[in-house]
Amino acid sequence: MRMKIEISGPFFKCEEDENIFFSRLYSLPGYDSVVGKGTYLYLTLKHDSKNQALNQVQEICDFWNTTYKVLD
Repeated sequence: MRMKIEISGPFFKCEEDENIFFSRLYSLPGYDSVVGKGTYLYLTLKHDSKNQALNQVQEICDFWNTTYKVLD
């Protein structure tokens, strides 16, 4: 079972900033994939790590001053 999260597109100061953002997403517990569509990112996680991963997604979004919502 998978969980999909929509992240409102973050603003990056430089290429290094963008690389750090995506490396943090890739290292999330249960990470499966991330796809960009328009100004949104769609992150897919495996449900087995839901609570821990959501806490980390919140931290990432807070740091990059963006928001997220769980789609399913």
